[in-house]
Amino acid sequence: LKLSKLGDYMNIFKSSLAFIMFAALNASAAPEGAFTTLMVQANDVEKYIDYMKKNTAPFEAIDSDVAGVCVTKSGNQYPGEMFVWNAFPSIEKAFAVSELYDPMNTTSAFEKLRSVKYSATFKPIKEFDLKPGYERLWRLKLNDWRAFAADMTILEKALQKAGHEMRLGVFYPLGGGNEVFHLRAVTIDGAASGRVADDYFAGAEYGQIWDNAFAKYVDEIVSETVESCEIIYTK
Repeated sequence: LKLSKLGDYMNIFKSSLAFIMFAALNASAAPEGAFTTLMVQANDVEKYIDYMKKNTAPFEAIDSDVAGVCVTKSGNQYPGEMFVWNAFPSIEKAFAVSELYDPMNTTSAFEKLRSVKYSATFKPIKEFDLKPGYERLWRLKLNDWRAFAADMTILEKALQKAGHEMRLGVFYPLGGGNEVFHLRAVTIDGAASGRVADDYFAGAEYGQIWDNAFAKYVDEIVSETVESCEIIYTK
């Protein structure tokens, strides 16, 4: 080869390598956004949720994009177990909330309705379509969260190909004390979630993706609960 030709090939190779590296980095990048969560014990769950729907000043004060609640229906550790969540476009915005709003220093009305347990911020580490509903939540200790999130993306596609409208979310805890990674499996209702479980135990092919991911990347299942989630505020 002539030197000029060799130089051309080297430039093409370098460009191709740069593209491959960029694609790999982009593929492993987490989606934008973050969620703040406030874990509480509600004296009257429905009354508390109704009050927040009618009194949106706290959500407006922190400039929340979307806010909602998740009420633990099964596997709860105490009566009235639930949490309030707020969605933000970045971790920067989510972290700034702690300087704008102190849930421990609030109005007497809120104090009568609930007691605060703790708060945490969560970063989604795979694409997640925010459509709350019937949600199974696993708290997991992971040894490779990137690989686990990638497998959950594959599993989500396999579930949908099998005819199940289930969305999977994986969330990285930030400033959450003893919190661990969250895996959420979201369906429109309990029956839809149950159909997925029935198919899994009947030997559905996508079950292998689940089993392999848990075998390789999950060191411990800390807990599993069922939650009912809904949006209660949108900016």
